[in-house]
Amino acid sequence: MIHKLQHATPCFHSELKSYVLQVLCVICFFFFNNKIHAQVDDESVISDNDFTSQLWFDLNPSWDVGSGQKINGEFGYRTIWPKSWQRFIVRGSFQSVLENPLLFKNTKHTETVVFGTGLFLLTSKTSHNSFEVRPFQGYKFAFNISPRFVLQQYFRAEQRFVFSGAEDNQIVGLRMRYQVKGIINLEGVFFEDDMGFYLPVSIEGFFNLIQASQFNDVIRVTPGLGYQFNSDFKLEGSLAYHYTRQDSEKLVRTNDIVFRFRIIKTFR
Repeated sequence: MIHKLQHATPCFHSELKSYVLQVLCVICFFFFNNKIHAQVDDESVISDNDFTSQLWFDLNPSWDVGSGQKINGEFGYRTIWPKSWQRFIVRGSFQSVLENPLLFKNTKHTETVVFGTGLFLLTSKTSHNSFEVRPFQGYKFAFNISPRFVLQQYFRAEQRFVFSGAEDNQIVGLRMRYQVKGIINLEGVFFEDDMGFYLPVSIEGFFNLIQASQFNDVIRVTPGLGYQFNSDFKLEGSLAYHYTRQDSEKLVRTNDIVFRFRIIKTFR
């Protein structure tokens, strides 16, 4: 019996991978179909306290350069229903795990410094197009609470430079971000080692010291589900709630429901 189970295991894993991919394809088709058939005027203007639906796609490659150092990339696309704007994102960063942590020296954890820059191109039907340059610096703490649960805290400072044709465009912005993220790892449960599902859940607050003209987030709550094919390749989906101030010229607050899909790949 054991011999038969050992031979059946690779087949089971192959079928499971195929099933996961099929489910992801069905989900993508469902949201695209809703987007295409939405019976809403594309020229609708977002009003104060509106609920919006957004779709985000991200490709997140990274390159492990050794000694706890990594180069991270991001290529993203974001849009809203009704389709009044779309956003294209390119972001790059460098991170390094500190060999000698500065804080919490008597606890088992890792500390990581991060810095990089993001480029954001916004095209809009209801307002001016814009281009944003966003340098950032961050500090992460990751605690291994148990073999299957990681708790991470991430502090980040962002300098925002927004260039737009609007007369009242606020070019310079500065904000702080604080994120708490928990990850439940299910790798190896009913799967081979380094394979399986994981559950990421995060809450992030935004604190504007100088408010820019667009997308001044207040809070994000993001539960998700990911599948790890191996230690270097993951697919992740999330359904998030964002509370956002859209403009600085007038108070336009929105409650955003964000469907996000990510492809995460590490090259060594």
